[in-house]
Amino acid sequence: MSIFTRSLFTAALAATTLLTACSDKNTDAPAPADPTPIYRLTHFFHDPTTNTGSGTIYPSKDIKAEARLFPVVLALDFSAGPDAPHLEIYRSQLKPGWVGTYALRCRTRATDPVFVSYSYQNNGGSRIYRFSDLTQTLTGDVTITAYDEKRQLLSGHFEVTAPDQRDPVSDAPEQKTTILLTGDFSDMKVQVQ
Repeated sequence: MSIFTRSLFTAALAATTLLTACSDKNTDAPAPADPTPIYRLTHFFHDPTTNTGSGTIYPSKDIKAEARLFPVVLALDFSAGPDAPHLEIYRSQLKPGWVGTYALRCRTRATDPVFVSYSYQNNGGSRIYRFSDLTQTLTGDVTITAYDEKRQLLSGHFEVTAPDQRDPVSDAPEQKTTILLTGDFSDMKVQVQ
């Protein structure tokens, strides 16, 4: 084999090896699938005059949930059976990395970061509670325990206690109750709007 042929063969082999090595480095492995989200949602209606109440705990498979990131708020919506809590955390008050505890807004704390409302389906109609706008004092919060910014996955929990509300399951307008809502969310996908 002549020197020219050997040199040409060696150059071709080197180029092929280089291209193969480069193409191997540029091949990205497919992104892993997002984990299946897990949810928990409960309600409890407590009648303070009789010290009685009733509640429901929903299994994860019965809960529909979504997180949407709007220009002004991060909205968290949950629904199961007749229950549908809605929470909005104002983006201007989200902590860096989002992990933290966020207080519920009410009439006595109008600048707290979380707006909360709730609807309950009963007897073919809906009762809508704008807790943050109409309730004097709310207790509870939204806590974000983890946020994966790259994959847009959110985990945490919330608790809302709203005293002196119209009973969602009673037709008597004077019937008052304390509404307690709790929920957990794990690996909830955040949709940027």
